[in-house]
Amino acid sequence: MGRISRWFPPFTGVLFVVAVVLITILIGQGQNASTKTAQEVVQHYKDHSTKESIGSILIVYASMLMLFFGGWLRRILRDAEGPGGILSTVAFGGAVAFSAGAAVAGSIHLALPDLADDINPVALQAINGIDYDMFFFFPVGLGTLVLATGISVVRHGALPKWFGWVSVVLGVLFFTPAFFIIFFVGPIYFLLLSILGVRLALREDAAPATV
Repeated sequence: MGRISRWFPPFTGVLFVVAVVLITILIGQGQNASTKTAQEVVQHYKDHSTKESIGSILIVYASMLMLFFGGWLRRILRDAEGPGGILSTVAFGGAVAFSAGAAVAGSIHLALPDLADDINPVALQAINGIDYDMFFFFPVGLGTLVLATGISVVRHGALPKWFGWVSVVLGVLFFTPAFFIIFFVGPIYFLLLSILGVRLALREDAAPATV
């Protein structure tokens, strides 16, 4: 299947999507702090301690995979832009922002099942409220990555131009009240981007060497 150094970096996008799906299955949307009492929150995290803890740990792996994926994306965008381009760096900065935010979010979420038996229910409810509303790293991180990728692809052609326009539209949606749509189409987007990247890598690997 070609040299792993070529196809594996874009393939980390597929692994990222798998991790996100598993996290969604295990954690879901979290416990709504405005409708759940402190005792209900405590009981939930006592009853589902194992799956909530596993979901938190998977967030760490998803964060790591996004950094590798962002590094690959920066390279292909940079190659098309040339040394004077900045959009590739902006896209990678989005990956870094997302990964940092997700790592913090995962740590906060892990505290819920870990401390459910040990601290005052009101304190756990406060942590749960922070956990439930911690989502700005999604638009700041992934929104920036997708929008910068789209503009770069439209201008410089690192990937198919139609994909660039799709990226621009989705990138703008990240910063509107309709950004919740991204939770449904985002995994499909990154899966498609990863597949395009793997195909590009395999074509480069199969191309005859030039002297």
